Amino acid sequence: MILLTKIVKPLWIGVALCVGMVELTTNDRAILIAEDHIGLTEDNGSNRSAHIDKWNSRLQLPMGSSYCASFVSFVLDSAGAVSPAIRTGVAQKFITRQSITASQVLNGRVVPAGSIVIWKRGDTWMGHVGITTKDWTGISGETIEANTSPSDAGSQSNGDGVYRKQRKISPTAYFRITHFTLVQ
Repeated sequence: MILLTKIVKPLWIGVALCVGMVELTTNDRAILIAEDHIGLTEDNGSNRSAHIDKWNSRLQLPMGSSYCASFVSFVLDSAGAVSPAIRTGVAQKFITRQSITASQVLNGRVVPAGSIVIWKRGDTWMGHVGITTKDWTGISGETIEANTSPSDAGSQSNGDGVYRKQRKISPTAYFRITHFTLVQ
């Protein structure tokens, strides 16, 4: 996969990516783009690097802002996603009328790979957001997230880079997954 992403990287914006004769879906492109950024870390201070500053500046956010949502917005734009239409620096704004609740997923609803997973912090407007990398069924799934830590130690919503994570739905937790939003 690394070879593929290096070969097609110049084609990300505005061009449908193809493997052989099969065109990739928007969700597949979102996953590939997110995977291409795994391991990028902050290097110019808290919440700062050339990539992070680019993601935040696209949304006219102050440099040093949290960047999980600006990363997801960048991935959606780069993948050519039209839905959800929102591009934002606030995780909770990715929740739409069509979003799937975490309880629906716990009750058997499957969330397709390449969807957005959204966390909420207590009863505040604050949260976190990432991209699912595989179909999410039941309590746990795999994600790619920005502004998180590489392990379960450290901040999960204000870490130092882009990482692949194993996550669980814990409805009673203070910092919890509440919704999934489909990408098209």
